[in-house]
Amino acid sequence: MATPQHILTIDDQVNPADQSQMDIKVETDKFGKTIKYMMFRGRHYLPAYDMSILEQIQNVSMRPEDIYFPAFPRTGTHWVYEMANMLLRGKAETIQQYKGKHQLEFATNDALSSLPSPRVINTHFRLSDAPREVKEKKCKIIYNLRDPKDVAVSLYHTYIDLKVSECECSFEGFLYLFLEGKVEDGGIFDHLLAAEELFKENPDIPVYIHIYEDTQQSPLLAVQRLSDFLGLSRDNDLCQAIADKCQISNMRRDKEKYSLKADGKSSLYRKGTVGDWKNYFTDQMLEDYYRVYEEKMAGSRFFSLYARNT
Repeated sequence: MATPQHILTIDDQVNPADQSQMDIKVETDKFGKTIKYMMFRGRHYLPAYDMSILEQIQNVSMRPEDIYFPAFPRTGTHWVYEMANMLLRGKAETIQQYKGKHQLEFATNDALSSLPSPRVINTHFRLSDAPREVKEKKCKIIYNLRDPKDVAVSLYHTYIDLKVSECECSFEGFLYLFLEGKVEDGGIFDHLLAAEELFKENPDIPVYIHIYEDTQQSPLLAVQRLSDFLGLSRDNDLCQAIADKCQISNMRRDKEKYSLKADGKSSLYRKGTVGDWKNYFTDQMLEDYYRVYEEKMAGSRFFSLYARNT
């Protein structure tokens, strides 16, 4: 496997994570092609994080007014982060920093503590791995849902484009790793189930479920609902302006400077569409996907949203 040295930058500053300090694991797909991950507590992650920062996550200090945003990658994280911060600031203006500056995988507790309230603290980690004070202080939680088939396609392209995983896989080979949980944080199905368990055990914590497909269909309504959840006075003109500003074409342009880049190229704002999976899945891949989905998600409150034939 080739090992070129790729450079990741955040807001045009070099990401200091050192792969020599990571627990690196190379997975091989069923066609013999490989993809590289870092391992942390038995789960797979993009090899881009400082292990010492990951170790501190559950001890991060939270505030009652914080909004906690634990989203599986490629479920609309950048989209919702931008909308929430614009609403809190009362302006339909681009947030002039990468969301990683408020992301638990990149930011130290000291750095996060210096940020003014209200903070939108985001992460790709499961809710079962959240800072302990999220539950203690009953922080508001925003949780994203998106068709896992579209997530698989988008995540595949992220691994390709960010380069540090040195992904050689075709999409078909990657899909079966995805279904085995050999992707970010052990896979989307366990991420969903961990969220569902926390919601069930903590009914007093306010939760907003953001559904990607609904926002695509009615972006204004999605912004209005998010505004209401955040406890803000409804300003429909502002909500419309934010919905417009957060269109994928605008974000691709406006966030170019404030992005995670590989070798100087940003790839986070790809298509932003619904149903792209249809361009990638064969009938057999789809059947194999639903076999795993129905096994993993049976009995879940989220099951019917993305069930077969919906």
